[in-house]
Amino acid sequence: MKAKWGITTLTLFAVVFPVFSLALTNALVLAGVPLHSSPPPLPASASPNGAEETTLIVLGAGVHRQELSGMLKCRMHKAIDLFARERGKKILLSGDGTDPHYNETKAMKSYALQNGLTQDNLLSDPLGYSTYDSLRRAIEVFGIRKGVIVTQDFHLKRALWLAHSFGIAAQGVSCDNGNSSIFYDLREIPARAKDVFLRWFDFEPRSSRDQIF
Repeated sequence: MKAKWGITTLTLFAVVFPVFSLALTNALVLAGVPLHSSPPPLPASASPNGAEETTLIVLGAGVHRQELSGMLKCRMHKAIDLFARERGKKILLSGDGTDPHYNETKAMKSYALQNGLTQDNLLSDPLGYSTYDSLRRAIEVFGIRKGVIVTQDFHLKRALWLAHSFGIAAQGVSCDNGNSSIFYDLREIPARAKDVFLRWFDFEPRSSRDQIF
């Protein structure tokens, strides 16, 4: 009887704990309850005035060679439009830009330059391997304390939650190009849980592509 009880308890725990963790972490993100953090000191390379300016933040998505995916092209198009309407002083392009065969930031920058922006309008972070990495580096490396995050609606809650948790006064602008679907909505459930735990345990952003897997 004891053995059965022990097995049953362990089995129940193995089922209940992950479900509870997913429910709790998703509730925190969806309710917009950040794990507060005092803004870090400005990096030496950042301009003190720049910290008070609003920066448009575009988070990377898929590319094929130099061609942006539909999802990423939508984000870039929206960011360029917002920049033209003076919603931000610069645009931070953040994504995986460290592989010669898969370079999100290079493709994003090329698209921006082809659509009327100049080098002076752009910041580029090739180490934005994930939403967590991108937003943590936005404040710790680039000194961004006010931002407008441009991404699809399904992704926006998580991105804003992370930004606020890192001390960025962020707003969000949704870019809906029809790519949102039940697949992306379901994928966000474990993604939210992952980022809450990364923030809770204060993981450093990754510094190389080798650390992705």
